[in-house]
Amino acid sequence: MNYIQIGFTRKTHGIHGEVKAYIEESFEDLFLESERIFLEIRGIKHPFFIKSIRGGGELIVGFEDINTREDALRLQSRPIFLPENEVPVALLEAQQTTSPRGHLVGYLLVDQQAGTVGVIQEVLEMPQQEMAVVLYQGREVLIPLAEALIVATDDAQKQLLMNLPEGLLTL
Repeated sequence: MNYIQIGFTRKTHGIHGEVKAYIEESFEDLFLESERIFLEIRGIKHPFFIKSIRGGGELIVGFEDINTREDALRLQSRPIFLPENEVPVALLEAQQTTSPRGHLVGYLLVDQQAGTVGVIQEVLEMPQQEMAVVLYQGREVLIPLAEALIVATDDAQKQLLMNLPEGLLTL
């Protein structure tokens, strides 16, 4: 079965097993109507049935059988998928024409010098270039996705190897 990534989970929320979620704007309605989504854990997509969704700008999602913060910890910073056959063709086509690097959301960013930096939470389209939003040491860092900085992309391992300028992570 083929899947399409529609967003990703962020941090846990509260003590009742909820997580914050980012869903790409074009997929929000589809997500809100879904009874279940798939989260990728250790390279395998697992189904999770949605118990509740609340929140305005940032969605807070509860899943069946996930009732404690400890249960929810293993679900944070995970890509969210829907089966491709459940996504309308028009949405799939629109997705392909947007950000050329949008597929990197959920990839692990690794720097040649610093090692593991973190999971790419979002790709922002700026006027000059695209920027990856990464949680690094508890804070959001913007990483330019310039060709000159990208060493390799490993789609199988979902990793982006970069050679970041010295000091970029401490700005």
